[in-house]
Amino acid sequence: MYIHKPVYELLPYLYITTGVTLYVMESFSSFGSPLVYLSTAMFYTAGALVWVARSAYRRTNSKYRVENRKNMIQFPEVVYEYLPFIYLALGLVFVSQVPGLYGLIPGMLLSLAGALVWMIRAIYRSQEVPSVRS
Repeated sequence: MYIHKPVYELLPYLYITTGVTLYVMESFSSFGSPLVYLSTAMFYTAGALVWVARSAYRRTNSKYRVENRKNMIQFPEVVYEYLPFIYLALGLVFVSQVPGLYGLIPGMLLSLAGALVWMIRAIYRSQEVPSVRS
């Protein structure tokens, strides 16, 4: 089966957007169906999995040469790879489930952090890391 390149490139974003849209529509309605929440989680997870897999495959910088500069925090690789998606999901849950500013402010900050980490990671991974001469 052949998928045109523009459609293929948009698939992870389409999955994530579909999951977020379903969640927003369901969380602000009065029904709260568990099947919709399950579909939401599946779309969002599928989008994150596809994005991370493509990012790892297309990576032009060596993941073994990228180190934590201050060696302060060490995340397991699985947690590190999905961190922007975790931030975005937590931000959405805070905004939609916690009333008032107690949910809005942390939700917006988490969403902003997730979006920034996602963009920075996408930009950084597409750049060549210069080799160090011995």
